[in-house]
Amino acid sequence: MDGVSTVLVDEMVRRPGGRARPSPLVVALGARGTGKTALLRRIRDRCVNRVPWALLDLEELGEARPSGILTGIAFELSRDVPQFGRIAFPRLWLCALVLTSNLNTVDRGKALAEVNAVMRENRPVEQHRQQVLSLAELAADAAGLPGWAPSATDTLLNGLNWLSRRRVLRAVKGMSRSAAPNPRDLLVDLHHKDKGAPDDRAAVDAIVFDAFLADLHQAFTGRVHQLRRTANCVVLLDNAHTPEGKAFLSGLLAARKRAGAQGDHAAVFATSRTWNVDWNGTWRRPGTLPTGHSPLPPTPDEVERVVRAESQPWFLVRLTHLNPGDTAEVVKRATTSRLPASLPYRLTHGHPGGLRTMLDVLARQEGPVPLRRLLSVPAHPDRTASFADEALGLLLGDLPEAQVDDLVTASAGRGVEFLSDATVLGTDLPDGGGALYTFLLNNFLLTLAGEGDAARVVLDPWLRTLLLHRLARREDAERGWDAVHRRCRDHYADQGQETKARYHDLALGDVRSAVAHLAGPFTSDRQLDMATALKWLAELDVITSAPNRLPRDAEPLTQVEQLIEGVPPTGSHGAALARLVAALWIAADPLGDPDGTLRGRIAEAYRRLGQHGGEGSILLHDRAER
Repeated sequence: MDGVSTVLVDEMVRRPGGRARPSPLVVALGARGTGKTALLRRIRDRCVNRVPWALLDLEELGEARPSGILTGIAFELSRDVPQFGRIAFPRLWLCALVLTSNLNTVDRGKALAEVNAVMRENRPVEQHRQQVLSLAELAADAAGLPGWAPSATDTLLNGLNWLSRRRVLRAVKGMSRSAAPNPRDLLVDLHHKDKGAPDDRAAVDAIVFDAFLADLHQAFTGRVHQLRRTANCVVLLDNAHTPEGKAFLSGLLAARKRAGAQGDHAAVFATSRTWNVDWNGTWRRPGTLPTGHSPLPPTPDEVERVVRAESQPWFLVRLTHLNPGDTAEVVKRATTSRLPASLPYRLTHGHPGGLRTMLDVLARQEGPVPLRRLLSVPAHPDRTASFADEALGLLLGDLPEAQVDDLVTASAGRGVEFLSDATVLGTDLPDGGGALYTFLLNNFLLTLAGEGDAARVVLDPWLRTLLLHRLARREDAERGWDAVHRRCRDHYADQGQETKARYHDLALGDVRSAVAHLAGPFTSDRQLDMATALKWLAELDVITSAPNRLPRDAEPLTQVEQLIEGVPPTGSHGAALARLVAALWIAADPLGDPDGTLRGRIAEAYRRLGQHGGEGSILLHDRAER
């Protein structure tokens, strides 16, 4: 995470020459469990006692108006920080108090009198602290003002001991395009329009945004402030994918544009687990094939190369899976359990949430865990849900069960080819499968396999592992493992795609068909040329990557011999080919051979096939060495 929490943060809080400069809204994207919240907490920890900071979870706030979110941010930013002091938000807080007060909505004269009762003529705000606090008490339960309003009001008023009521009202008028002749009229209009039509409420939100930015601008400008406040403050917004979060970020961008030369005094970092259409055209959505010139958002370790992004309103960072080295380091630090070095990465594909769940599940077990049955062990000793069930729930969240069932069925395919195939899914798809694809795409649960022209869209590998585990245990005769893979096989056989058809044959346990398909180059005396060997290895890799639901009660070496029993030898190296196919199929499953006992058997089979001769045999010997 250092690329974001150190390099990018340091770049965003800089104030060259003590002045603000345009800065983008930074959004960290990722599926559930990829470390978005952890990233914000890491940034927060770097900010403590260094710069003013605020951290809000927009999902917890629920249906919050921008005024509510902004008052929450202001409350956090107003804590005292060494060197910076305490930032005051007089305009914002006045707007919040007026919006949530019980002003008269019928009689403008009475409403003006009520405003005057709070903001007495020619009297500094701090001299009528009790009236302001009383108004906050009345508004404490109103929408948009948090329950801590009275104490926050008192905190913010501490910063107003030099600001008179007249100057506050003048500032409020100055930040709006309203034609109201008197600032008090503006406050009354603000309250009245907030109860009106959607367009009126949007106009109110814009004024509140303007108040927030005007307060920040005042807090960071002037000779004294420039000497003390030498870095931007930091605003951290978790789960900004909510409707309220999207509206807030859009409103903040619009307010920044209105503010113009005042610049940006807050570095904003948000997280989102869904795609925002506002990013279309500027950024390429993860999980889609390259089109046009929109770049894919960088990962944290790529951020340093593209850190300067001042020319655009958004800067996206893509949180993905851990690499093998980092996965091994996390496991080493978190557990003393006996785990083969490569297993955690091969099983979870480095998904941070999946890895965390696996380590937690292992820590709860009282005795040794049979690794080949790891996905089936209870996630908690007193519950029936398995490790796989808990991990899948964390990934899919509240996806309707009917769509989860369709996704389980579709996972039998190598990619996303069956998401919209009603025949294979065995279910009705009133929208042609669009809802399921949209969910996966928007929630960053699709990725690309292969490169260049061979790239194809596939399910997130950790998600697919969990879905296939559930498919293997489904008892429905029409949508169970065998029925689904037979429909997939027939689909490809009808299209003449024999390699993909054999993939599903092997998933059904039909080793004989897979061996017969792959035996071609070894049934004649003609030696292997390079092109034939490359094509053959590609087909071998596709077919033997098929999933399996083999029983876990036999040792892998024994299981290989059981699988090839009765498979007739084809060609001079038929036995070696059958053994290679069976061993690779088992080893392709991370839990099929977690201790790597089949490596020697696989290497020997490659060497035997390499004895066929020809330039292409070099590739088989290379595989044996690997």
